[in-house]
Amino acid sequence: MPPATAMSRPSATQAGKAKRLLASEGAPWSSSEECAAAVWRVYEKLNARLSPILGSAGVQALLVRSAKLAQAEFPSLAEVATPEGLTRLGPCLQVLDPTIAGEAAASLFETFLELMTTFIGERLTVLVLRSAWPAIEETAPRRERHEGPRSDS
Repeated sequence: MPPATAMSRPSATQAGKAKRLLASEGAPWSSSEECAAAVWRVYEKLNARLSPILGSAGVQALLVRSAKLAQAEFPSLAEVATPEGLTRLGPCLQVLDPTIAGEAAASLFETFLELMTTFIGERLTVLVLRSAWPAIEETAPRRERHEGPRSDS
């Protein structure tokens, strides 16, 4: 049986949305503290919109599960992958280099959005995101296939 943390990478769609959410909060950041503050703002907006659907504990559980899955790529997220992980999110990111903190945050929210889409569907996910970030879809790249080759190494 595969380990509990095994999961395919989030889709390019969810990765793009996660990066746009973080960009709406000022990414890239000059300090890890700015990154941690922005990540908290994203989480609070998501929690405010998702709590009526999943409950606050459900949103927190989704974040903890996202951290558990993303820790394969960013081991520092293991601190967040616990029941009290939400309180460790800021300190976990603050000790990282700002670039790494931003990449870890993107991975965390990519996974969060992928799980959210699995639970409530793409349509409701987009409605939730638009309620907090009205222009989220308008900033999406129109033709991703015209981008140069990507290296995942």
